[in-house]
Amino acid sequence: MAENGLFPVTYERHSGKYWKRFSSYHFAETQQACSIVEKEILLVAATYPVLFRESEGEIEPVALLSFNTDAPTPFVSDEGRWLATYIPSALRCPPFQAGLPSKTDCEPQLQVDESSGLVTDTPEDEPFFTDAGELTAELLIVLRFIQAREASAKDVRSVCKVIQEMGLFEKMTSYENVALPTGYLVLDVRRLKALSQTEKLALFDVGAIQLLHAHQVSLSHISWLSQAQEQLAKPKLQKQYTENSDISRFLTAMAHAHNDELLVTGEV
Repeated sequence: MAENGLFPVTYERHSGKYWKRFSSYHFAETQQACSIVEKEILLVAATYPVLFRESEGEIEPVALLSFNTDAPTPFVSDEGRWLATYIPSALRCPPFQAGLPSKTDCEPQLQVDESSGLVTDTPEDEPFFTDAGELTAELLIVLRFIQAREASAKDVRSVCKVIQEMGLFEKMTSYENVALPTGYLVLDVRRLKALSQTEKLALFDVGAIQLLHAHQVSLSHISWLSQAQEQLAKPKLQKQYTENSDISRFLTAMAHAHNDELLVTGEV
């Protein structure tokens, strides 16, 4: 049975079907957060606030994209382009995503969102299968990317389990006077400082120290992200970047957020 338009990719269902590469990030413009994996932690933390949340009984790190799902994220332009310097891996696969492994295979299976508008009957698009009944080379690339991402996601969930077992996660309602969305977790710094040397070494051994450090550094993005989103909620400002209109909203919001912050801190 399909859920939200998702179906396992099978020869029986998708032979003779085609798929198109997505060309817009509009699908993510009201997405509050997306999961991130171990291999991209540092790249994500350089751009987005990294928080934690529980998903299907496990803790995972996420990139915060918006404070309110009713308001657009500043990372998507009016034309649907992604405007940050790094695109989280979870946003790069539409219309495909990982499904549960089959009983005979421990690798995640490929699912496709048939409600995305990217599954077609048009031969000019990418076929799902070859004449021999095998996944096409292009779709194999997608599958391998998804499998590698799922392996990295499993690794980071294992790290988060160690952190959780040491009681290092706590709920936080605000950060530096910015209200946070509900349902997210942050590092309990006081608890971390109280750990024994043996416990701290255990965190280091599993790679948790890097994850927690990246998380802490990334919290500095919360203030400007909140202010940028507030700016975007205001009536449209006169465009200042006529030759690059697709980035005007983001750059304008960032500039106003930065200027507002300078006024608050008294910096010149």
